Amino acid sequence: MTVRILLPLFFFLNLISLVSAQGIRGRITNAQGEAIPFANVYIPQLSTGTTSNIEGRYDLKLPEGSWKVLFQYLGYQTETRELTIGKTFQEINVQLVTQDYQIPEIKVLASGEDPAYYIMRRAIALAPYYQKQVSKYSCKVYLKGSGVFDKIPKLFEKQMKKDGVKENEAFVLETVSKIDFELPDKLKQQVLAMRSSGKDNNTSPMSMITNNLYEADKYGVVSPVGKSALKAYRFRLDGVFEDQGRTINKIKVIPKTNGNDVFSGYIYIADVFWNIHSADLKLHIPMTDVKVHQVYGEVNKNTWMPVSLDFDMDFSGMGFKMKFRYVASINEYKTTLNPALDHTFLDKLKTQQLQEQQMVEDFTAEEKKAEQLLEKSKAQKRIDALMQKTELSNRETVKLNRMIEAEAERNSPPEPLEIKSTFQVSQKQVNNDSAYWATLRPIPLTESEKVSFVKKDSFLVVSAKPEFQDSVRDSKRKFKFKHVVVGKTYDYSIDTIKRYERFTIPGLITPTILSFNSVDGLRIELPFSYYKSDSTGQMKRFSPTFAYAIARNKLDAEFSYQQRLNGLTNSWFSVSAGTTTADFNRISGLNTMTNDFYTIWLEENYKRFYRRDFLKFITSRDLANGLNLNVMLDYSENSPLANHSTYSLIKYDNKQIQPNVPANNTLSSWQLEQHQSLVGRLVLEYTPRYRYRIRNNIKVYADSKYPTYSLVYKGAFSGVLGSDTRFDLVKFGMRQKIKFGIDDHFSYNVSAGTFLNSSKVYFEEYQHFNTQPTGFLFNSSENSFRLLPFYEYSTRQSFLEGHVGWESRRLILKQLPIIKNSSISENVFVNFLSTPEIKNYTEVGYGLKHIFFFLNVDVVAGFENGKYRSSGFRVSLDMPN
Repeated sequence: MTVRILLPLFFFLNLISLVSAQGIRGRITNAQGEAIPFANVYIPQLSTGTTSNIEGRYDLKLPEGSWKVLFQYLGYQTETRELTIGKTFQEINVQLVTQDYQIPEIKVLASGEDPAYYIMRRAIALAPYYQKQVSKYSCKVYLKGSGVFDKIPKLFEKQMKKDGVKENEAFVLETVSKIDFELPDKLKQQVLAMRSSGKDNNTSPMSMITNNLYEADKYGVVSPVGKSALKAYRFRLDGVFEDQGRTINKIKVIPKTNGNDVFSGYIYIADVFWNIHSADLKLHIPMTDVKVHQVYGEVNKNTWMPVSLDFDMDFSGMGFKMKFRYVASINEYKTTLNPALDHTFLDKLKTQQLQEQQMVEDFTAEEKKAEQLLEKSKAQKRIDALMQKTELSNRETVKLNRMIEAEAERNSPPEPLEIKSTFQVSQKQVNNDSAYWATLRPIPLTESEKVSFVKKDSFLVVSAKPEFQDSVRDSKRKFKFKHVVVGKTYDYSIDTIKRYERFTIPGLITPTILSFNSVDGLRIELPFSYYKSDSTGQMKRFSPTFAYAIARNKLDAEFSYQQRLNGLTNSWFSVSAGTTTADFNRISGLNTMTNDFYTIWLEENYKRFYRRDFLKFITSRDLANGLNLNVMLDYSENSPLANHSTYSLIKYDNKQIQPNVPANNTLSSWQLEQHQSLVGRLVLEYTPRYRYRIRNNIKVYADSKYPTYSLVYKGAFSGVLGSDTRFDLVKFGMRQKIKFGIDDHFSYNVSAGTFLNSSKVYFEEYQHFNTQPTGFLFNSSENSFRLLPFYEYSTRQSFLEGHVGWESRRLILKQLPIIKNSSISENVFVNFLSTPEIKNYTEVGYGLKHIFFFLNVDVVAGFENGKYRSSGFRVSLDMPN
């Protein structure tokens, strides 16, 4: 009885509180009465604010009192209003005046260089300071994403309709989150509320917040204030204006070479402190044009943080056309200055600027010392000396940038190995009630967005019915005969975290189940898969595969079981058994689709096969962070195979299908005979200071700044379980990939090894190399020898192998106008191999990658002991093996 009385009373009290809320709302327009979308409304005293919607309307709840309210948008003068807030909402409509820009009298170098460079060199030099100025902060973020598909291909219409997405109908998602961040990358996200007009409620605001221009380089885009900015951009000062007593410089950002990793547009830099005031930039990535609009606010003295961000994306590709916009309003900042940095120089910069304006030229050395009350390191003194220079060269700019960054790192504690990032959300926080969101939402919905949520509410009513839920469950789990033909993944999951469980069957019309080679003829492979994981980090996978070789009239079967025991130590084991047709080079042999193509269309069979009946055990565990031990034991019975098919779609007079015998001058006939092998392998890999994240009790390693070292022992033991094989192989390796942008990277992979004992090595246990000499490939040729023949230089002695590659978007041909705006990357590579059979073999090549997004071409020349050997032209597609 008490509950029945209290619930209506509680609802009534909440209704009173909603009605009695106070603040401001209204519309922001220009002089012509046109709406200004995404204008920023900010109250400095409260570190809070909001953003107008696409119709220019805003809504902001405020406590009672007198507040200074700033209305601002790029290209317009900031409007300041002193408002007294009572107990009700006030209608405050604001008309912003177009900003008048003036070219100031500013220092121009004797060379006639644009004055923008004077400003940008200081902004670039100070970027590391502003990037790490705040060691920790918390804030509240409202994020709204809204979009519409202008065109959906017929092929995807039905599925997308099931997901609540239709052509020309707006869809909206929004969250309110509490963010806590601490350098270098400790992040906690607590979702206070979440809502979507579609079926999924998946949105995370943090990427919107951390993707500010000081952090752009981390995401593969050259920041206008980054280390590489002076190499990537030209700058032009287009004007200055006054904003809240500060001089703001409007600087045109012009990429020297267009590409997917550079901005164009305007960046606004505040005088004196040389920090980012705001930005209005464009970015083109494949099939998508992005407009980025950011506004920074002074949340504490001399501390500027993003307070408003919006991203406007226009996607057109693969038959889709879509427009999407993210808008983020950030407020309630609480910041802590980084104790590892000297923050006093900001006040000195201001003092220095005032002295220049007053033309005080007799500033004495004693007065300078009086200002330096804090004891400085030698590095800090050098920083101060460069900061006081009237002009900075490009070299001095980069040097100052690096010195500030190094000083911050020197005074900071060691970077923790764990990258802590938490994301908290529950169904209680997924609130779809319109009245609730009306009290929470700082940016008003447009009419089309309201319609979108009305349709979502109608869907929720239907989806809550038991018969609807039964229908959805049946569609995921119920078997239908057509699944045998087209394939199906049955979903038995509770959710993707608590229990993720799926069973997949192949379809008979799936092209990938078919392959063709000269030994098996047409081969049909049917892979099944069962997968289950849970929130404890444990995982189980069972993968049976059945295959039939038509020309040999032979049924093959493989069974594989894998289980993760502990996700935090990466402990797992697997056991597999079966019979199959195996390539002698099982690790890096020719792609199956490529071999099919050459055999069927060109009457050239490159792969060589043997029959392998096997039982294999593998276990792996992290012994320490970044130190992993992998142990394998493999018992197999291996038999030679002969060709059973000479079929080729086109018959050539000068070609014929070759015998199934690998070409290698060191190979004896007994090394291809039937035999048994018991082979063990131990792999120890170590990556120093390997940083990681923990997701659902699973340790996930991040990209490392350090190389990965590997030590491998592989041996076979004769006389054990009938094994005929005996050898001992020791191998050492080192590899690393250093990223510079979205696709720009430098990589190397070096290994050296020797057979300590090679008394009885069968050919499948030779040290094989990744040779890909065919003119066309259906997979990437990275880290491969493009000109060496298959199998010929596989060895059972010592070897040294190395691959070095540099991929970039702006090397040589990208300077040409015809391709400089494309997504094409350039690749320079060197491959090296030395064995007793081939001495000091080197390949040098140049290639273009991602032509039409998936096509690659290479030109390569080979040299042996410094003498020219051969050359070639290679084409490959980016397709999975």
